[in-house]
Amino acid sequence: MIMKWIIVLLAISFSSNLLGQVTLSEEEAVSLAKKTQELEIKADSLNKIVILQNKLIFTYKETIIQDSTTISSQDEKINILENDKKLLEEKTKLVKPSWYENKWLYFTYGAILSYGLTDFIHSITNIL
Repeated sequence: MIMKWIIVLLAISFSSNLLGQVTLSEEEAVSLAKKTQELEIKADSLNKIVILQNKLIFTYKETIIQDSTTISSQDEKINILENDKKLLEEKTKLVKPSWYENKWLYFTYGAILSYGLTDFIHSITNIL
């Protein structure tokens, strides 16, 4: 255990001698601290933006799912209404009145019959 600590201390002292130490002036240290704070603020804002974008993506995916279900239900409604239209057209063909069910034909029959009756009654009254 003691041997490990000695090796670590030797490695630290050896690396500091090889690499050398850099000392910064007070102005450089202050500017470095300000830049570090600015970068931290930017990183936090970027993290917030990423979180908001993920929320938007989730919202858009939900909207897409809702839209696709709405479109499929509208397609089903359109198909049902087209089938109803076809059935109603067939029904009108079946229910369409025949030539002898024409109201103008019955009106003409009634007019001729009433003319014939009034003419017959008029001829009887002329005979008497």
